Amino acid sequence: MERVQLRPYKDTHIRLPIIPSYGSAETAQLGFDHIYIIHQLGHPDNLVRMARVLQLLRISAEFVPVLPPPPPPMNTHSAVPSVLSPESIAEWHTRYRIYRDMEAAGYRSALILDDSVDMELNIKTIMRAVHRHLPAGWDMFFPGHCGAFEGSQPKPDPGFPSLRAANMPLCLHAHAVSRKGLLQLLAHLGPMPSSDIISLAIMRLKERGLLQMYSLATPAIAPHNASSPAAALPAGSKGLAISATRHLSLWRGTPSAPSAAHSTGAA
Repeated sequence: MERVQLRPYKDTHIRLPIIPSYGSAETAQLGFDHIYIIHQLGHPDNLVRMARVLQLLRISAEFVPVLPPPPPPMNTHSAVPSVLSPESIAEWHTRYRIYRDMEAAGYRSALILDDSVDMELNIKTIMRAVHRHLPAGWDMFFPGHCGAFEGSQPKPDPGFPSLRAANMPLCLHAHAVSRKGLLQLLAHLGPMPSSDIISLAIMRLKERGLLQMYSLATPAIAPHNASSPAAALPAGSKGLAISATRHLSLWRGTPSAPSAAHSTGAA
């Protein structure tokens, strides 16, 4: 396994992993035009673990740090509700920035993951099946979620019973957006939150019939919790069948982790 290489993120001092291209989008990007990995500063272990998972599975992706919005101009008042935490505001700003980047790049679809997730070792096989059966008009797809009732939802294609018309998948740790869905998000979400955290704001668009969402009855991507994996799973979930992270522990010759100072530098 290759050593994890780091480089500065754009015009910041934050150093993030360089993940090479491993081939076509169909395989290396799980069938999407691009994959974004969101890194929460201050958690270098997640950063290194995810980089190694991507190397193991030969998945190409771009790491993006969670950054707060720039301060408002002097003599102006912020429109951000005071009830939202700085972390919620930074998450909204970061995800909105990713959606704008997706638009500017012309991507037809993108998968957005938190670097705190784990995934099935055979995620490529699972995603090939998803793309064969995912309805053409999809806006958002959740290979991972924390909704409690996704498994009881209608099956859009009996040939792939794990795929469901989403009820309320909640959580954004693993979601994909199509070009059509992206345009809806950008039409109704601003660069700064109005009142809700971004996951609830998106679910409200779904409630209004503006987004066609699909999910997997059994998540193929789930939050990773090193001390208690079961605690990170949605209610009723049986967990990952073969965890990629767990498989890493069986891998010999894993490179040493880069220092925390390298991966958590301030902008």
